[in-house]
Amino acid sequence: MVDFDSNEPVALEIVFQSIDRVRVRMACDLLQQGGIEAFIFDDESSRMLGSTSAIEARLMVHADCVKEARSRLRELGFTE
Repeated sequence: MVDFDSNEPVALEIVFQSIDRVRVRMACDLLQQGGIEAFIFDDESSRMLGSTSAIEARLMVHADCVKEARSRLRELGFTE
């Protein structure tokens, strides 16, 4: 897991992205329930631009959790 006392930047990677913000939020909740810390990026950007399909919401996890997160998302039917 991540050492928050360290001054080094934390590496995050995309594990899922979609224009459907509900699916991204569901995927995030499922990962968090499974013990994987997940973050949603660009969730509100499409609303600011006035188009829901302009920018995809991105689901990010810590770099050391990418493999497990992608595996769990595939098992649950979340594909890019």
